[in-house]
Amino acid sequence: MGHVNLYLLGATGRVGTEFLHLALTAGHSVSALVRDSSKVAASPSLTLFPGDLYDEAALRSSFVSETWDAVVNVIGADPLKPSTLVTDAARALVSLCEETSTPRYLAISGTAEMPHTTIGGAGIAVMRKTPVGHGIRDHDGAYAIVSTSSLDWVLVGCPWIKDGPGRGTYMTADTFPGGMKTIHPADVALALFRELEDPLHHRQIFGIWY
Repeated sequence: MGHVNLYLLGATGRVGTEFLHLALTAGHSVSALVRDSSKVAASPSLTLFPGDLYDEAALRSSFVSETWDAVVNVIGADPLKPSTLVTDAARALVSLCEETSTPRYLAISGTAEMPHTTIGGAGIAVMRKTPVGHGIRDHDGAYAIVSTSSLDWVLVGCPWIKDGPGRGTYMTADTFPGGMKTIHPADVALALFRELEDPLHHRQIFGIWY
């Protein structure tokens, strides 16, 4: 894929920082809505809009300012605490994408939203009863919105996104087999970046882990 003009939400987070570096290094143009621009290094190919997800005017103004080839949503919340941040982000961005005919939507999801084996399903059922269930329910809400949209979407299903250096390689699967799995932020960003440059999945969630 050639030059891409993309809108990024979550640019200052663990995955967003890594994805932004990959996109800019590849020569793409990135616009991002950020609360604190001091957390992002300046670049000629980067446009920063002040604001956050819940500033509706700022979000809309930044989004309709240009025509986007793709939207990348890597916003995240503490999975151990009640939150609707991921669901709210999906709702807002999907609505804007459909309104403006933005063709491609890429985002992070969890393994609980993936098709799963019997063992995988049993493990997810247990996790839903723990504090991690807060994060699962938030991603459930986002998945329901994205999967029923008219967009060409892809979700990267992630297990525990654990701090650590990128490895540049990981396993991919369409079905979650269960078990304790991890992935590092840089490789989540890499999976999204690879899908951006060479789309292999359409209206689909796929998982990545080591």
